[in-house]
Amino acid sequence: MRTHLVICLDGIGPEYLAASHTPTFDELGRRGWRTIGQGAMPSVTNVNNVSMVTGGPPALHGITANYYFDRATGQSVYMESADFILAPTIFERATRHGRNSMVITSKDKLRTLIARGASEVISAESPPAWAVDAVGSPPPILSVEVNHWLFRAAIAACRNQPPDLLYLTLTDYAQHKYAPETEESQANIAMLDSLLAELLNTGPEFTVVAAADHGMRAKTRGLDLGQILAEAHVAADAIPIIKDRYVVHHQNLGGSAYVYLENISQLAEAVALLKSEPGVESVWEREAAATEFQLHRDRIGDLFVLATEETVFGALPSAREEVSVRSHGCLHTRAIPIIGYGPGLPREPFKFNYEAANWIQW
Repeated sequence: MRTHLVICLDGIGPEYLAASHTPTFDELGRRGWRTIGQGAMPSVTNVNNVSMVTGGPPALHGITANYYFDRATGQSVYMESADFILAPTIFERATRHGRNSMVITSKDKLRTLIARGASEVISAESPPAWAVDAVGSPPPILSVEVNHWLFRAAIAACRNQPPDLLYLTLTDYAQHKYAPETEESQANIAMLDSLLAELLNTGPEFTVVAAADHGMRAKTRGLDLGQILAEAHVAADAIPIIKDRYVVHHQNLGGSAYVYLENISQLAEAVALLKSEPGVESVWEREAAATEFQLHRDRIGDLFVLATEETVFGALPSAREEVSVRSHGCLHTRAIPIIGYGPGLPREPFKFNYEAANWIQW
C-alpha cells in the first residue's frame, strides 16, 4: 500500500536544515526534489497549517491570523475551531473517496482547527491511550522533545495500520529557543531526520512532502503600534497576528499586525505615521493587502503592517522597547524549505507549501 505523508516542519527555515546533519532529508531531495519556496502570509503557524490542509492561501480558507477580531460584534476570539475554515480539507476529500487519514500534532489548538474530516487525530496535549502505551507519555508541549514523541507516535501508527494519508505537524518551540548554529538545534534537527528515516522504513510505500510553515529570526526591537498611534491621538486596536494562548516561546510578539481604526477618517494619518516609524517595513490598506497577500478581506484590519527583519509588534510596557526574542510573522520569515519524493508528485518543485494538498489524487 501507499501512504501520502505530509509533514509541517514548524519554524524550520532553510538555515536550520543547512546547519544540521540531515542525511534523510538530503536523500529525499536527491531522489525527488528540494527547493526554497514560500509559505502563506502572515508567516504564522495557524495560517500555514490551514493552507497546507486546504490547498490554498487565506483568501480561500479564511484563516488570516491566530486571533480574530469581529468588528461587528466587538468580540475577539482565538481561531482554534474548524468552524472558521471556509474550504474543505484534504481529510474530508480522503473520506469522500473511502480513504482513511490521520493527523498528529502537539497542541490541541491544531487538533480542533485543522483536522476536520480526519479518521483519527492524535494530540500530545491529550494523547489517546494506545499512543501512550506504544511510545510512552508525551513530554510537555513546550519542549524540544515533544516533536520526537510525535514522530514516534507516527511510527507506531504506521507499524500497526498505516493510514492512506498522514499529516504530521510539529511545533516550533526549539526554533524559538535556539538559533540554527547552536548545538541544541543541530542535535534536535538530526534527531528529527533520524526519526523520519525510521518512519519511512515502517512498511508502506510513502509519497512525501515535507515543508515548513514559516522560518524564524532573532528580534531586538519591539513596537506597540497601538501606543504609537495613541501618542498621535489616533484611536485603534493593533492586534499582532501571532497572538496566542501559548506565549512562553514568542511572548505574543510577531512580525506583522492588523490595525483596526476607531475612526476611518484617520486612515491616511495612521498610514503616514506608521510608515515613518523605524522598524515598520510597509503598511498596506485593507484592499491592497488582500490582493497582494491573498488574504480574506473580511478577516483583516483596516491596515496590515509588516515589520523589518529585526522588529516585532505586540503589547509592550511602552511604545518602543528593546527585546530579545526569536519570532516570525513578517516577510523575512516567509522563505521555507520544501522537499518532495515519491510517486504522483510533479517533476517541478512546489512554489508554495500549500500545494502539498493538491497533489494527492485518490
